[in-house]
Order: sequence, then structure tokens, then C-alpha cells
Amino acid sequence: MSKVVYLDQNHWITMAQARFAPEKIQKAEEREAAAALWELTASGQVRLPLSMAHLVETAHRGLKSSRRRLARAMLDGYGGWHMLSPLVVRRYELVGAFSGTKLTATDVFTTAANSPFFDYTPSIGAAAPTAAHRPDDLSWQTAWASALLEDTLSPEELAASNAVIERWAATLSTLAQYMRDHPGDRDIRLVTAAHMLGDQGRDIAQALLIAGISSENTSAHLNEETVVDFFARLPFNGGVLEITQARLRNASDEWVRNDLNDLFYLACAAGYADHVVAEKKTGVFLQQAARALNTPRALVHVNLRSLVHDLQTPQETGRHP
Repeated sequence: MSKVVYLDQNHWITMAQARFAPEKIQKAEEREAAAALWELTASGQVRLPLSMAHLVETAHRGLKSSRRRLARAMLDGYGGWHMLSPLVVRRYELVGAFSGTKLTATDVFTTAANSPFFDYTPSIGAAAPTAAHRPDDLSWQTAWASALLEDTLSPEELAASNAVIERWAATLSTLAQYMRDHPGDRDIRLVTAAHMLGDQGRDIAQALLIAGISSENTSAHLNEETVVDFFARLPFNGGVLEITQARLRNASDEWVRNDLNDLFYLACAAGYADHVVAEKKTGVFLQQAARALNTPRALVHVNLRSLVHDLQTPQETGRHP
């Protein structure tokens, strides 16, 4: 069975360089690993799904030739597979927490049309998807390819996107600074879980409604004694909990706009993929989260040579507890 490998954008850049300009990869080991990963992908042993984060970050590069090489490499390697929006995964993790249904890797990584968008509805528990050949799926893939190759963000769109992300980062920075300036005997995980509870209030209310749980009975499922474990046992939310609480312990660790994609998309992938290749800082946090959580997790790498080594090691078994 193919291994699902989610690559952060910087590693897709390395993959594009390996395809179009290998001399630009300074480390020979990384250049060889990228070439080996292309071979594993071409033979069907590996899937390299794309997400909306990849599309947005590629669009930020404008229409330079390097952007088109990057987009072409992504289209050559991804095979029509996408990862659901983390907002969708978060929503259905909450539904499953109350109703008993659980998202699986088959739900989160799919060839279904429109699957990277936040309003997509997954068919939880459906049969594993196959390569898309239906007219609507083919049209969707054509539209995705066109967007990856040609779309850019207008100054207005970019400003609006940046404003939302900056507000998110500022909220967490303010929380970290408050805890630094008002030291006390507090449970940082509980503080983080309370923040997540407020941030996800609407999704939690909808999940309770779908599960048929009245608002009067909410406290029986979510209260000060249970909220940390509630989030910790969810594959994506658990990763967000662990990374956020670790960072809140250090008020000097400034939150910036790129942190939103790194936290949400990489933590989401780490909950459901077989492997994640992250940028170094988030990768280390994800590795620490995997040690703290008791849910199956992806193997997390910070370079391609580590990934390829594990993929080529016979005893490698994919997702690990």
C-alpha cells in the first residue's frame, strides 16, 4: 500500500529543484534523497498530497519562472490527491468525539473534487478512493492545475488574508505575554485547552447538535477536568494542543504569519499521514507532540534524507503510536 507523505512547501521546492535544477541543491544527500523520492512516487509506493496551503504559498510567489517550475513539479508528483482543509478535519474530529464516528486517513486524503476547501463535506467511512476518472473529477483537477500554475493574489486579497492571520498570531502572542507578566501556578495545557475551547466554540456547538447532545448536558462532556484529555485524544487537535502549549511556555517565541499554516496544516497531516516532512522548528515541536500523545502519529522528519531512509528501511511500518 502506498505511504502518504505530506511535504511542507520548502521540501516541495527541493523536489522541484531536483526535477529542474538539481545543481541548486547544495547538500548531495538531500539531492539524492529528492531523486529517490521522485522514483518512489513514480512507482506508486508514495503519495504526495497537496493542500490549500500549498496553493496559497505558491500563489504568493507571483508568476516568476521559479513559481511555474514549482507548480509543475507539484502537479507531476501529487497524482490528484489532496488533504482536506484543517478546518474541515477539526470540525469532523469534534463531531466524532461526541458521536463515536472517527475520521481516518482515507477520509482526510482523497481525490474527491473540491476536497481542499473549507466547505467540503467528507463521506466518512466510505470506500477508499481510487484515481479520479469521472468528468467532474477531471474538470476539478484541470481547474486545480490552472490555479497552481497561474493564479495570484490581488493586493486586496493578500491584505485581507494577512490581517486575519496577524490577528490570530497577535492573540496567542498576547496570551503568552500575559502569562509571562503574571506568573503563577497554572496548568499551561489547561490554559491552552481553554483557548482552543473558545476558538472552536461554534464548531463544538454544531458537533453537539449533530450528536443530539443538548446544551444543558454539555458540561458532562466538556469541563475543566476533561477538556485537556478531550482535545489530546483527537489526532489533529491533539497536535495543536501540544505545540501551542509548548510555545506558550516561552513568551519570547514570537508568533508570525507563517505559523498558522505550519501549525494547522502540518499538525493536521501529522495526525493522519504516514510521514510528514516539516520545516525544522515545527518539525521538532511535532516530534515532541508525538511523544506526549497516545494517538497514532505520522513519522515526522525535517529533511528528505531522513524520510527516504525510513521509506527504504524494511521494518518501517508507517504511522506510529
